[in-house]
Amino acid sequence: MKGFAPSLNGVSALDTHRLMGRGIAAFALLLLLQATGSIISQTPLIAGWWNVMVLWPFLALVAAFTAGSVKGRGLVWIADTLALLVLAGLALWTVAVPSTVPEGFGTPWLWAMINVGAAWCAYGAGTRIGCVYTVVVGAVFFGVRTTRQGGSASTLVAAEDALFATVLGLIICVTIGILRRAAARADSAAEKAIDSYRAAAAATALSNERLRLDGLLHDSVMTALLTGAHAVSAEERNASAKLAGSALERLDQQGTPGEAAPATLTEIAARIRFTVVGGVEPPVVAVTCDSPENLVLPAVAVRAIFEAATEAVRNAVRHSGASRCDVRLVGVRSAGTARVSVSIKDDGTGFDPALVSDRRLGIKVCILGRMQAADGSAAINSGRRVGTEVRLEWEGDAI
Repeated sequence: MKGFAPSLNGVSALDTHRLMGRGIAAFALLLLLQATGSIISQTPLIAGWWNVMVLWPFLALVAAFTAGSVKGRGLVWIADTLALLVLAGLALWTVAVPSTVPEGFGTPWLWAMINVGAAWCAYGAGTRIGCVYTVVVGAVFFGVRTTRQGGSASTLVAAEDALFATVLGLIICVTIGILRRAAARADSAAEKAIDSYRAAAAATALSNERLRLDGLLHDSVMTALLTGAHAVSAEERNASAKLAGSALERLDQQGTPGEAAPATLTEIAARIRFTVVGGVEPPVVAVTCDSPENLVLPAVAVRAIFEAATEAVRNAVRHSGASRCDVRLVGVRSAGTARVSVSIKDDGTGFDPALVSDRRLGIKVCILGRMQAADGSAAINSGRRVGTEVRLEWEGDAI
């Protein structure tokens, strides 16, 4: 954001860019409407080449900018071009308009567009260039205003008009720069918050894992070591060896730090049911599972599926206004490979996934991120008034 330059990095910056485009479009249409009378009366007396070079392209680009502001795309080059047309039109005004115009010809209609020209320049090229543009176009207008084609104003009146336009234009440019800086700071703060959240989640998971491993070491490994140290007879040594083998097996099943224990898909469904089903408030949550009993998933898949599914149900409960939420888990085992599909579907109001902010950690981190970290995938299908379905997919080696 150095020098109030335009920046489109981040959610807030993009939203601010779109909203400013719509605001400038509305501002331009209002000023153009006010200048319609002058345009109609002055155009017949202006040289045809000026109308072709300035007037018609200007009106066409204003229409294009207004249409583009709806989606906020392709506006920068249009804004820059419109700002240049305002400046060029004023600079060429005395050349295009004959000095023999009638006394009541009035102020050039482009006078009404000076401030929106400053807004276009700041929007497209940045606040610093917009401020320079505002001073230059104000000086050009001052020179035109004192001529017969510009209304034959006195030097004092021309200076007042030019100063008013310049000061107002500078205020508009600085305001655009302040909004952009505020949006950039909001994006930076959001990214730091997300990073902090991830770090805290990782630290919590590591702490929990250490506690679990500490308990395992105390209950199994230390017991095996103490038993072996005090074994005297052959029977005691055999029992100690079996205990040590059992302890090593349990350690191996724990996987790497940060993972849960392996479990069947039926067990995962039971955990989800225990976690999310309950209470008297809607929606009614139903959990079903279709899977062979011998389908055991590795720890990383267990944790990802459980946490992503429960987060999807929580989102439905909190935000959808649904009366029912169905969770269905389907697992297939084939030649040592496990394929798992989980559907979380509600009958709520739905939403447009494209409009969801990247800062919504419940979707970005807790659902999409967790499944991707486990080499799985997640997809969200939703629409207004048609409900929402979250689909989780995982495929890998079964245990």
